Amino acid sequence: MNEKKLMKTIQDLYNEDPKNFFLIEVGANDGYCCDRMHDFILKNDPNSILIEPIPCYFEKLKDNYKHLKNLSYENVAISNKEGERTMYYIPRETIDSEQVRFRLENQPNLWKEHWAGGLGSFYHGVNNLGCPELKKFEEKTKVKTVRLKSIVDKYNLTKYKNIVLQTDTEGHDYEILKDFDFSLFRPRVYICEIYGKTRYPESHPLYDTGKGIYTQAQEDGARDILTIQNYSVFTFGDMFGIDTKLNN
Repeated sequence: MNEKKLMKTIQDLYNEDPKNFFLIEVGANDGYCCDRMHDFILKNDPNSILIEPIPCYFEKLKDNYKHLKNLSYENVAISNKEGERTMYYIPRETIDSEQVRFRLENQPNLWKEHWAGGLGSFYHGVNNLGCPELKKFEEKTKVKTVRLKSIVDKYNLTKYKNIVLQTDTEGHDYEILKDFDFSLFRPRVYICEIYGKTRYPESHPLYDTGKGIYTQAQEDGARDILTIQNYSVFTFGDMFGIDTKLNN
């Protein structure tokens, strides 16, 4: 399995029965920055729910896909508890102003879409927002949290056969996976950003400490959860669970 084969698998699931396909993106950001689903969504306009808790990125997300008709949006964070939590992030307007140039100093064409816009997290300083070059732009905000089951119930997602779920929450993917009720519905593809070996820039306080966004034990735990649920598990940057029935 590689990125190309993954996206072919997802496209094949969609082509099999577009009306019975549903995409769930948790941590959709602006729908463009570092999002493997962007081209797929533009091409197919699939039944989708795009979930993004930070208001400025949520508005950009809706604007980027405003010409599509089959997308729904939720301005919430997915967690294992309903309530409210603090998130740390760099505002969209700061990215738009081209102030953030870290590691893209010689690529001005990318400043308005700097990848740091996608670093919003519950966990302070654990991802690359801990780098001083980015931390100086950091702000925080309170966001509403809901369990994924609330979204499933609201949109009656159990009626769909071919569901693809992607979580990209900068440190919270493991909590979402542990809270996931596979008896409620079963994604054909489960994608999560869980890996135990974070490659930090040298300026990050955790550089070369052996620590990362996730621990190796959490990566192993995530793999075990997906394997027990009869997924074939692959890791290349992110972790991918593919329903074993798709391999037959």
